[in-house]
Amino acid sequence: MRIIHFNKREGVAKLKINLLDDLWHLSKIIEPNDLITGRIERKIKFSGSEERAKAERKFYTAKIRAARVQLESTFLKIFGEITEGSDELSKGAHTLDVKVGFEISIEKDWKEYQIKRLRDAEKAASAPKALICALDDEQATLAALTAVGISYLGQFQLGLAKKRYVEKAQERMQELVAEIIRIEKQSKPDYLILASPLFWKEELLKKLQEKESKIGNKVKLENVSAGSRRGIVELLHQGVLDKVIKQSQLQKEFKLVENLVIEIARKGLATYKFANVKNAVEAGAVDDLLLTDSLIADYREKNKFEELEQLIDAVEGQGGKVNIISSDNEAGDKLDGLGGIAVLLRFKI
Repeated sequence: MRIIHFNKREGVAKLKINLLDDLWHLSKIIEPNDLITGRIERKIKFSGSEERAKAERKFYTAKIRAARVQLESTFLKIFGEITEGSDELSKGAHTLDVKVGFEISIEKDWKEYQIKRLRDAEKAASAPKALICALDDEQATLAALTAVGISYLGQFQLGLAKKRYVEKAQERMQELVAEIIRIEKQSKPDYLILASPLFWKEELLKKLQEKESKIGNKVKLENVSAGSRRGIVELLHQGVLDKVIKQSQLQKEFKLVENLVIEIARKGLATYKFANVKNAVEAGAVDDLLLTDSLIADYREKNKFEELEQLIDAVEGQGGKVNIISSDNEAGDKLDGLGGIAVLLRFKI
């Protein structure tokens, strides 16, 4: 996601949708009565019999007052009533289908956690999710995986299979190891992917662990046929890199909920269920508020969302963090089992 323009005082954000993940973030941000400006697509039929009439797709810019949103596999559907738009559009209920590549504007009373989600989505697009090293006996290629694609960082000539140059090859391998460790410390990616034919990846991992013993905790080993850019492309075609991006968000949610479960088990700095959470918020003791998206949807459906909103506002006012956890993964399922709402505390109450 790219934030083209944002003005909190006016309540307006103009956004460019770059990734499918951006649609997920928007589905958590857009609320009933928000004003959304975007493109409405319609089929226009030309004169002729009903069966033979030609039709073309036409886009209209329109503003709708959102009623609800529905996340599909490749687009976000926003249902609502048109407030501004072309005279060619009938008044009443319409839908905006938001897709990757589209720009939209959102007008609303922005909450701090919603602004944070926007900023986080924008940062996530450029933050390194993984450092990749594809290698074979001749060469190695380094690249960084971000949410918007691959950035190539350099190549190393190795010559590991040439017996006459064993000493030189080992020097080059040590240079590669030093560069990987330097980049890993600097950019702190979630994963380090080592990919090769044969056993070269295991050899590289062994040398990395000799220098940094804990680096193996974030390593994934994969098979490719070459240590050139072709090896990186193979990882893309295998779907390995798509999985890494998804796992990165899941990992963050999992760690939050795992910390929560640990604190609950030891009767430490955590509590759950609405009444207990409310008491913690009133005591100013909340560091992290965790909510599942299914709980939010349930409260909206029952016209009780104002109760949650008051808690969210209070937590933000106290400098706490609000975390929306997806119910579609293991972390969200665990949190739903605790009532869908919980907090990590600054101090015991």
